[in-house]
Amino acid sequence: MRQDQRKSWDREYRLRGKLWRGELKEKEIFDDTLLSGLTLDNGCGNGKGTPVTKNSIALDFSIFALSIYAGESKVLGDMVSLPFKDRTFSNILFIHSLDHLNSAERTMALEEAARVLKEDGRVVARVFSTLDFRYGKGRETEPRTFFRGNKISTHYFEKDELPGSPLFKVSRIYDINYNINIQNKKFNRREFIIILVKCKSENIQ
Repeated sequence: MRQDQRKSWDREYRLRGKLWRGELKEKEIFDDTLLSGLTLDNGCGNGKGTPVTKNSIALDFSIFALSIYAGESKVLGDMVSLPFKDRTFSNILFIHSLDHLNSAERTMALEEAARVLKEDGRVVARVFSTLDFRYGKGRETEPRTFFRGNKISTHYFEKDELPGSPLFKVSRIYDINYNINIQNKKFNRREFIIILVKCKSENIQ
């Protein structure tokens, strides 16, 4: 599954170049949330929506994505098995990267995030909502997870889906709602930005 997804993303970036464009509109959320220290842009893609931070490392499993990522510190690797030591990072970003994992992989990615985060470290996850206009398009492979024509898996989240992990507590959830134009028609994009704080080690079962 992971190898198939890697091939699909490699193909998309190789043929289409920079897949995601535009600027980060919610900069103040990141400014208010991120701690000082090292930040991991986890599943960075080409970097759309990633806040500019002084001290960051970008990781992706597509070498073609990394080749067009603007930052200097880049690592070829997988979210579900991070090549970093325990308690390395103060912050971890999942900017539309958890969306592209299946249920088991999402669990593994969050476990790995908890491992490499410092105590009280922050996770900022930006994910698509089931209210998004693309929800339900494609072949459903798991509940709320769909394969579309590009053979890339996309999961759409309920608002309370990420909370509940013993590894993290929810700090805040932001509803993101905006329109895009496709062939002179407006379509509604619905997303969540979910802020998680790593639980202290003694609270993790």
